Amino acid sequence: MERLSFAADRASTPRDERLEGVTIAPLTAPLGAGAPVQAAIFRLAPGGRIARHPATVPQILAVLEGAGHVSGGDGELRPIAAGEGVFWPAGEEHETRTDTGLTALVLEAVGLEPR
Repeated sequence: MERLSFAADRASTPRDERLEGVTIAPLTAPLGAGAPVQAAIFRLAPGGRIARHPATVPQILAVLEGAGHVSGGDGELRPIAAGEGVFWPAGEEHETRTDTGLTALVLEAVGLEPR
């Protein structure tokens, strides 16, 4: 067994113009390093957002704490809260925003399918 920490003090702020008020705590190696699945904890501060962009591979965002809004291909923002998730297939444009703060588990993998 290997213990993993995704505590807030283990997260980093990536340099990415699409991310505003976002920190990321990786749980796995990135897909670019050959990992079959990429998993990370994303924390969006109040007023934070992940700007609209296409999913490079299928992706699940599962909200663990807080609430916000997500959009898919149609661009319409819909509410999402703790205990809910969303799936975006590869290529789908999407966005995540929050007014009050949000913590989510993000999973990405080729062949990922929602249940």
